[in-house]
Amino acid sequence: MLRRTLFAAAVTITLAGCAGADFVLPEVTDADISRASLTVNAAAADLPKYPRTEAESREMLIRISDRLQQRAPALCRHAKVDNRTIDIEYSRDCGVNAYASGKNSVVVQRGLLELLQTEDEVAAVVAHEFGHHLGRHIEEKQRNAALGAILAGVLVAGGAAAAGGDANDPGMSNAVGTWMGVGAQIGALSYSKAQEREADLLSAYLLARADYDLHKAGHVWQVLEQLDQKKTRSSLFDTHPAGPERIAAWEKSIPEVKNSPGMLPPWKS
Repeated sequence: MLRRTLFAAAVTITLAGCAGADFVLPEVTDADISRASLTVNAAAADLPKYPRTEAESREMLIRISDRLQQRAPALCRHAKVDNRTIDIEYSRDCGVNAYASGKNSVVVQRGLLELLQTEDEVAAVVAHEFGHHLGRHIEEKQRNAALGAILAGVLVAGGAAAAGGDANDPGMSNAVGTWMGVGAQIGALSYSKAQEREADLLSAYLLARADYDLHKAGHVWQVLEQLDQKKTRSSLFDTHPAGPERIAAWEKSIPEVKNSPGMLPPWKS
């Protein structure tokens, strides 16, 4: 178990330097984070639920898809990525989660929808996933997965050779193959912190262009932070960390988005 942990740490550290942000992110100070923490702590202990019928939920997701899709092309051109259809799938699952599927669409579970009061909040979840496309983060994850597999194979084969192992031994080949799979999984585990913040920023631009209220939309991050404090976690929280820093960065992004030329994010120089 210790060897597996150390190996995972080695692969993660190696891959950590591969992922960053291409756009200028809002500067967040300790004071900004402290204020965001106070906001979360002052919120009601129990999150209210907003039940909708399946038909109402599906209709809302269709509206969100249409609104975002209409305003996405200019942002896609600016980000130098292909314009994609923003498909949203509704899941009857009571889990509190949303994720991008392999079919180039975003799946939103009923359990999450019940915790979000406004369409602006739901749109923020979808726009965040599309923000990863705008930031070309998905391709970065794929490269990290491939790099993780290669690194794992090299480390295991080299270690075995140093220990006097036979490279022609079928057991050796099986071990290398197994660890390459592990390395690929580690490489694709999650986006970097910078990529998550960049996806939030790009989603804010997309939401604003689609005439969503960024203040209302940003409430979704407070909801996720309250769930995080309750230890009600799912894969959404493992790969999309919510917290005071995220809330503070969102608040800082609102005036930047509204005052930006053409409502387009500035590239890093």
